[in-house]
Amino acid sequence: MDIYYRVEYRFWRRKIGNKVDNWINGIDNSDAYVDTHKEFRHASPIEARKAAFDHYQSIIEVLYEGLSKKYTNDYQARLDLQYFLDSENSVELGNETKFKISDDFLNAIEVYMIVEKPIKDKKSKANGTHCIHGIRYVDYSDRLDSDLIENLKNLFLECQYYEEYNYPTGKEKVLKHFDPIGGTAEFYLQTPFDWDNLMTEFEGQELMKNGSL
Repeated sequence: MDIYYRVEYRFWRRKIGNKVDNWINGIDNSDAYVDTHKEFRHASPIEARKAAFDHYQSIIEVLYEGLSKKYTNDYQARLDLQYFLDSENSVELGNETKFKISDDFLNAIEVYMIVEKPIKDKKSKANGTHCIHGIRYVDYSDRLDSDLIENLKNLFLECQYYEEYNYPTGKEKVLKHFDPIGGTAEFYLQTPFDWDNLMTEFEGQELMKNGSL
């Protein structure tokens, strides 16, 4: 089985103003948008993973330089980096429950695990592309990024692959109890995300649907 990693990033280099006005005035902002990726492969998947996360972090720090700030932690980065993910051209709808319509919803800096052969475990997903970490555009910063739970499930899947094929994990493998959000005790490989903080914030909510993957 082959496991490798890809870092994808889609964001605005700078603020572009009103998109409709730009279109009317014939202003082309294509040079302001970044949409690219980089792959990382190694005979030992954990080494490719480390390289991918190093690259991911380098992108985060470059964006922070653009803000004239220093990176402190993943939680704060999810707030600060909306500057590059949100063009501020969304349209808000709804009365009691508001929501936004935006074409920035694909904007993100994400790390993907790529699996090119299926594993024998029938409970596991087939080979494919699985996002294990990312900072994305969010419409409201006080609401849960629902993709985080999918990232967590993919981290469990990733750990299953490593265990079944006896890939070394170094010091990256940890065990955590996800009972506060409806999960169970699970092994996963570390990422910059603070799962303890999320469980404190959403304790009692069945985010993991009784641990079902």
